[in-house]
Amino acid sequence: MLAPASLLSLALVLSSVYAGPAPLPYEVFERAGISRAVLDARAKCAINETFPPPTLPSALDLLKRDSFVTRKGTELFLVNEPFRIVGPNIYWLGLDENVVPNPSWPSKSRVLEAMGVVSAMHGTTIRGHTLGVSVGLPLSIEPALDVFNEEAYESVDFAILAARVYGLKLMIPLTDNYNWYHGGKYQFIEWNGIPFQGTGADITPTDVGAFFYNTTAIVDSFKRFITHHLNHVNRYTGIVLKDDPTIIGWETGNELSAARFGEGPPPASWTREIAQHIKSLAPKQLVFDGTYGVFPESGQLDVQEVDVFSDHFYPDNTTKLLTGIGHVQKAGKVYLAGEIDWTGQHGGTELSDFLKTIEGQKGVGSLFWSLFGHSDDCCSWVEHDDGYSFFFERDDFYKAQGDILIAHAKRMNAGRAAAEVLPQLACASPGLGGLAEKVLAPFLPTGKAGAAVKSAMSA
Repeated sequence: MLAPASLLSLALVLSSVYAGPAPLPYEVFERAGISRAVLDARAKCAINETFPPPTLPSALDLLKRDSFVTRKGTELFLVNEPFRIVGPNIYWLGLDENVVPNPSWPSKSRVLEAMGVVSAMHGTTIRGHTLGVSVGLPLSIEPALDVFNEEAYESVDFAILAARVYGLKLMIPLTDNYNWYHGGKYQFIEWNGIPFQGTGADITPTDVGAFFYNTTAIVDSFKRFITHHLNHVNRYTGIVLKDDPTIIGWETGNELSAARFGEGPPPASWTREIAQHIKSLAPKQLVFDGTYGVFPESGQLDVQEVDVFSDHFYPDNTTKLLTGIGHVQKAGKVYLAGEIDWTGQHGGTELSDFLKTIEGQKGVGSLFWSLFGHSDDCCSWVEHDDGYSFFFERDDFYKAQGDILIAHAKRMNAGRAAAEVLPQLACASPGLGGLAEKVLAPFLPTGKAGAAVKSAMSA
């Protein structure tokens, strides 16, 4: 990692010689896993000028990429400036069930487009479930208990690299309350020989999830997964995940209160043990409590090692939002609205009013659910069936709602925190590839790791 002085010098040199992105040969993209056929197909699509012209990062942007987000009481800071989490959930960055074969590791072009969209929308942070939650299947990080799949890390490594290129931070959950395609807490329960029936969110017996928190062997197996994951070395950057400032922090899990099953929040003792374990490995990164909601009576807010507490929202529940903020800030911690319905389909408070309420609360962050983009041919979209998929400027509805989200993001950080490194087109293009190599040069390591990147991010 370059020292700040070196970053500043390199940024100044780049800014003095850069004259815009130059297209690269097809061979560069073929090495990156983007075929000539795909590029030719994209050339036939009427998708142009979706984003503003590309820019290079400033010296300050480069410094922010190599700096950790820190917490002081109820606020976050980056390079001594207030930093507010704002952006989307993109759960499929490490493993995706929306494409054929199902599941698959997402293509690099889709990941790059997603990063470009977040940048264009002035986001600062992405919550990416499958960058951490990935157990129990052949394509998973941990396909079997204590067996780790280094090939599966390639998509994780690339997504982290891509976020770094765009100056974005990543919030990564470590398990899921449910039993979806990427696995979660029930996989650890199954590995321990405890029987249950069902998939997804429909598990019986309904109280079997409690074994995840109260069985020493299961807790220890989860901690071994965390240890392996945080100690993984990114093949593109050469940075150990626990030492990478691109990762703002680790979330103990997704929606762990199991509200659908009536189990209540995880025991505070479990959250404390997991949070302490994360902090022992990654003291410079933040810990996010993965409980689905705020339960002060449970002792949840007394866990000192947790930096951020969150809840998930329809915009018609401003009272719940303000109540949660009050509890969390009284405990001296940061509050995050971690999944927000952006669609307006539930009525009640308008999205813009709900987001303005968040903006008016010091230090509070927001992430909407959830971002998707184009398929590899760039002529169609990758569809998801939960009713909350956001597609940047897909039609007038998405553009109108997107304008609300963009205005919110701009106000959240007053233009200070989000670097604008933008591609020329809606999908990855030769111009983007040329820009990516230029942007990578100042802050990626030299030697073997740097050579890996310069080989055009080959799989």
